[in-house]
Amino acid sequence: MTEPQHSEPQHSEAEHPEPERPAVQWPDAANPTGDPLVDRALSPLDDVAELPVPDHVDLYAGIHDGLLEALDAEPGLPAVSKSTPSDPRPEGDS
Repeated sequence: MTEPQHSEPQHSEAEHPEPERPAVQWPDAANPTGDPLVDRALSPLDDVAELPVPDHVDLYAGIHDGLLEALDAEPGLPAVSKSTPSDPRPEGDS
């Protein structure tokens, strides 16, 4: 006597379609703040919609660093980029 074969029911894609993902709604471009250093730091946000998601981390890190530089800048003086070592002290020394 042969035992009946049990198999998983076959489901077609039409029966269980993958749900559609909602479209991402990006905010409009930011209004200028009136501070050129802050505006320059925020300008990469204009490109975030075109970047692959894994690249967003680097973009936001760059924006963060640019905003810190803007906060550290003396009002009325030209900004000095922290990316060029002007202070020979290692980071963390006060």
